[in-house]
Amino acid sequence: MSSVKKFKEFFGLAPYEEGPHDAAYYRDEADYDDTAAPGDGYAPANRGTGRGYGYTPSRTSYEPRSYAPTIVPVRLVSFKQCTRVGEPFRAGDAVVIDLNAMDRDEARRVIDFAAGLVFALRGEMRKLSPLTFALIPDDVEVTIAELEDAAGLR
Repeated sequence: MSSVKKFKEFFGLAPYEEGPHDAAYYRDEADYDDTAAPGDGYAPANRGTGRGYGYTPSRTSYEPRSYAPTIVPVRLVSFKQCTRVGEPFRAGDAVVIDLNAMDRDEARRVIDFAAGLVFALRGEMRKLSPLTFALIPDDVEVTIAELEDAAGLR
């Protein structure tokens, strides 16, 4: 067989010639009995009794709150104090951030952090003054007046 003919057969441009060994392979019939049900003769698998086989959900459903959310005022001096903003907000409390004691670049970093936090936890961010912001969780209802009182703007 020439290489051109092999090339044509490979790309489907010429009919494929079956050799004597190829045709015999397809004429064989199966020697096995395919009527037997799979798993006959075996004991049922006993799963979940050994260590590591049980199912434990990674997260349990949260119970509804039994307390009213509070407004937590936070005055930041550096970006390293952002945990003081994230932890109460994640717990479900409204947070008022005062950035007046920070330089402009760090204040922008804190605002970006707070915006990401609000987006991730489906909350709301309100601007109370040029450098004072309020982060309000999704299921919390507070008025602007309450937020301004907590920030010391009234």
